[in-house]
Amino acid sequence: ESAEIKIPCLDDFEISRRTQVGVFTLEGLLKNASINLESQQSERLLLGEVDNFHRCRLVIYKLRTLLGESEQSGEESSYDELANEQTKRIPPFTLILDDPAGNSFIENPNAPLPDPNMSLEKYFRTPTQDMIVGLQPSRDATEVG
Repeated sequence: ESAEIKIPCLDDFEISRRTQVGVFTLEGLLKNASINLESQQSERLLLGEVDNFHRCRLVIYKLRTLLGESEQSGEESSYDELANEQTKRIPPFTLILDDPAGNSFIENPNAPLPDPNMSLEKYFRTPTQDMIVGLQPSRDATEVG
């Protein structure tokens, strides 16, 4: 609920706090983002937001590429094609997960050894982040806003 996700290789694509509540795999998160962006594409065109339409189309394409999916939807693909798509590996990319509440978890496939592909940065929450996670605001936070 308090987590924010950024994927720099997708033109600084960001999933804001409170937009994805629940338990997700990375693949599920990327797939949901693709589906949600695509569901609004016709509306973007109707509103005349052509530039925004094309930017979103590019991000949708990149999300699907990260997932190893083709342009076809699952309904148009054969069972064998779907099975092949599901066995493809996600290419390497950077994902930044910032969760001031500390409730998020990314599985380490090398446990108990450190994951060489992941870096962890611990920090003290800012007063504003304290308020985001529902903690009593400090004097500093109320002064900042």
